[in-house]
Amino acid sequence: MSEVPFGGFLSGGLDSSAFAALTTKIRRAPIETFSVGYAEEDFSELSYARRVAQHIGSRHQEVRLSRQEFFAALPHLIWHEDEPIVWPSSVALYFVAKLAREHVTVVLTGEGSDETLGGYMRYPWTLANSGVDRIYRSLTPTPLREWIRNGIGSGVLPSALRRKLEHTFLGRDSASWPSFYFDNFYSAFSAKEQRELLTPGTHEQAGNPYANSMAFWENSSGDTLHRLLYTDIHTYLVELLMKQDQMSMAASIESRVPFLDHVLVELTARIPAHYSIRGLSGKHILKRAVEDLLPRSIVHRWKMGFPTPWAYWLSGPQIDELESMLLAQRTVERGLMQRSAVEKLFKEHRAGRRDNGVRIWRLLNLETWQRVFVDGESSLLQTAV
Repeated sequence: MSEVPFGGFLSGGLDSSAFAALTTKIRRAPIETFSVGYAEEDFSELSYARRVAQHIGSRHQEVRLSRQEFFAALPHLIWHEDEPIVWPSSVALYFVAKLAREHVTVVLTGEGSDETLGGYMRYPWTLANSGVDRIYRSLTPTPLREWIRNGIGSGVLPSALRRKLEHTFLGRDSASWPSFYFDNFYSAFSAKEQRELLTPGTHEQAGNPYANSMAFWENSSGDTLHRLLYTDIHTYLVELLMKQDQMSMAASIESRVPFLDHVLVELTARIPAHYSIRGLSGKHILKRAVEDLLPRSIVHRWKMGFPTPWAYWLSGPQIDELESMLLAQRTVERGLMQRSAVEKLFKEHRAGRRDNGVRIWRLLNLETWQRVFVDGESSLLQTAV
């Protein structure tokens, strides 16, 4: 309930579409909905959002974000977030919040559904991966498994195939849960890659990046899915909610998360896994719940996860600018990263041997954060956004 004008962020995905449809049904009146996309249509969900908006009869607004606006806003948004930005979608989130603030004071968002109802592909993938791995380990000697794993990581295979195999039991050490799950789906740099990237002193000070997540995993109970959800609710979701809060407040608008109402979260914790996961698809119970409210093409469409044309931008001249920044003397002299490792990232990416887009994004944000907060380079914040 709200005593001020409110609306909702609408991506055209299941979560935001579900609450938009339900809110319209409860209010029996059109609501305000807001979407963000890019000039590059292949990386935009605006067409799906429009379809939902038309279906529920909302008063719909949208904004398109250009490459220039994206990069110009980054230092400003890192300042608001107080730390390097993990997801490129944070930038898009700010711009849609800025659009919404022109019309309403409060927005509803779909955060929390994936972590309570098993919406991410990593959940069914891990369940399937674990099942096949048990058979694989029982039939294959340890030396042979290590040889196969090293072969996948050697760079001999085509980039696309290598990337897929790295996410399977063939490319991961199942004896190590941090490698099998956290390295697999969370980190841009695996534990091994961190040792290669960071200078010895930095790596020693960094400690174990998975200590917090592993503490929740080890204290979880129940079947594998509910242990994964429990861990994510206490770790990954915390980061998402911080992003949601910081980016919306940067635009002076308040966001609320109906999927995380405590009564609903307590209910989802008791839902048997087979009601959420079917094959490699998640949130089955939510899909069934809203099938009568939304087009089937929306309910059952493939999850895109707030796409950004980052990979497309890196295929152009932008990569030269980023490489110059990350190999600049001031960056290298910070003594955090091995220059040779950074050079290798760009060389591999240009040659198509490996998609290092996420890794370059993380390093860009770390260096920008250094320049804003450590160097006090206020000129980076002068661009109006």
